Amino acid sequence: MFLATPPRRMSRLFLSLLLCFTLLLSSCSHSTPAPDSKNTAVKDNTTSKEFDTFTSTLFKEMVASDALSLNYTLAHPESYGVSKQAGGFRPISYEELQQAAPESENLLYKLQQFNKDKLSLPQKILYDSLAYTLEMEQKGSEFLLFSRPLSPVTGLQAQLPVLLAEYSFDSVEDIEDYFALLQSIPEYFTSILSFMKLQANNSLLPSQDTLKEIINQCLSFSENGGSKILTSSFSSRLKKCDFIDKATKQNYRKTNKTLVTTCILPAYAELVDGLNVLLTKAGTNGSLCSYSNGQKYYSHLFTTETGSSQNPDKYFEELTLRLDKCKQTLLSYAKKDPALFSKLSTDTTSSVPPEEQLTNLSQAICTDFPEAKDVNFTVSYVDKSLEDFLSPAFYLTPPLDAYTENAIYINQSERFAGSDLAPTLAHEGYPGHLYQNVYYRQQNRPLLCYALNFGGYTEGWATYAENYSYKYLGYSRDEVGILRNNAIVSLCIYGLADIGIHYYGWGEKELLEFLQEQGSYTAETAHSLYTNIVNEPGSYLKYTIGYMEFVKLKTAAKKQMGDRYSELSFHTFVLSAGPAPFSVLNTYMEELWP
Repeated sequence: MFLATPPRRMSRLFLSLLLCFTLLLSSCSHSTPAPDSKNTAVKDNTTSKEFDTFTSTLFKEMVASDALSLNYTLAHPESYGVSKQAGGFRPISYEELQQAAPESENLLYKLQQFNKDKLSLPQKILYDSLAYTLEMEQKGSEFLLFSRPLSPVTGLQAQLPVLLAEYSFDSVEDIEDYFALLQSIPEYFTSILSFMKLQANNSLLPSQDTLKEIINQCLSFSENGGSKILTSSFSSRLKKCDFIDKATKQNYRKTNKTLVTTCILPAYAELVDGLNVLLTKAGTNGSLCSYSNGQKYYSHLFTTETGSSQNPDKYFEELTLRLDKCKQTLLSYAKKDPALFSKLSTDTTSSVPPEEQLTNLSQAICTDFPEAKDVNFTVSYVDKSLEDFLSPAFYLTPPLDAYTENAIYINQSERFAGSDLAPTLAHEGYPGHLYQNVYYRQQNRPLLCYALNFGGYTEGWATYAENYSYKYLGYSRDEVGILRNNAIVSLCIYGLADIGIHYYGWGEKELLEFLQEQGSYTAETAHSLYTNIVNEPGSYLKYTIGYMEFVKLKTAAKKQMGDRYSELSFHTFVLSAGPAPFSVLNTYMEELWP
């Protein structure tokens, strides 16, 4: 028998809000810091400068769209030529969203006017990554009404309380912008409901069960003291603001409490009322392929979520083969020493504080991973009002110019009781998200590099790092082999289930039959996994396919580099390249190899 890992998702929390970024060119007075990699030779200084101006302008337009985006991207925007004042959320407008495709086409045309051969290596990587992003935006324009601004884990209503609670106050303007954000949320939520009414008119609402879970989440936040996180965290952050006198702080606390009471709680109540009305118009089948054009949309989602060039059909075959191979490997371990499974406990560090575990991991990885700057990190715990809906853990990405201050959240929900924290911390911390983010920020790439989102890379890397970390946790060689293969079995199962449900139309019955072919899974487990996958289409793809793409990349590197290959060299190459589509990583492997 092999170990059966319960379904879980460890997510890096980032700004995945459905905001209307306007990428329009304007004058630019601030130059992007020059990359400091060894591969920065520029063949044409004029072209390079013009490209920097072009990408820097796009970066500014993106980050200044609202105060939340700006606060989480730059601690000191004025140093980058960006206005400190950004204001609240702009309401969602379907008509404006429709303009994204023509704007992307225009930007892609302007990008293609640059002679890529005259750019530095970091600029070439950015060129290809930006082109990929713009092409995906154009292709995705026909699927706008499939967008899900609300969902149980990654939706706005789930992420917003934590994002607001971690909003940093470095100036009076920050606090005023924060208040503007709170004031804008009711209208923003109203626009979301208007968008979902359009979805209802086109039979594209999430399923009834998904809507019910979102409703229950909003009720839990409102009725179980969820607003306390917004008042207590505000007071805690305000205490550190030595640029404000005592009387002003007291007034700010009153203002914040008033806005939470008159804006946030009513906004969540409005969501509940609106979703209850929409419930009657939602269907019962949440599989994407059950919607008109849904299978085509899932193929697009598969590409954008993973950064892989392969389609769901091909990957279903690959995952099936990898699953069978790992199961056979686990059986070989069982034949070699059956006692290994009975005595193996993955909870080796339960008595060690999370901060100490992270410090130990940061030191243990030094041989196989390139050196990264020492940074500060805090480990916090998810507010009880949010425990039932958020992931087991997440890493909150810091501003680009304050990347030495990092935050990891741990969810102490009973749902995750008994889970080993050590690999989770490796995923979120070292050598996972925190380490990857810090190392890449040290490379001082063009700013737009840090604003593009490639979930297949970031979650694939963190999953790879988690699996790699077992060698640092005191296990024997055979135990590491068991744990790694078992983790891959789970990843393959989740990936196959995601494709099966949303691409091939599996119901709970088919999912249970599939699971029981893999081991002793119950109907309850199948129901839980089915619900998670229906609620968050494609959610497991970043982890499973991203991990598989890193394995492929590693295999290719060993073959291509021969005697030049080492674990340290491979990790240095991947981390120096930074988040990008996997096709781009393959293209520049030789040039980036240390």
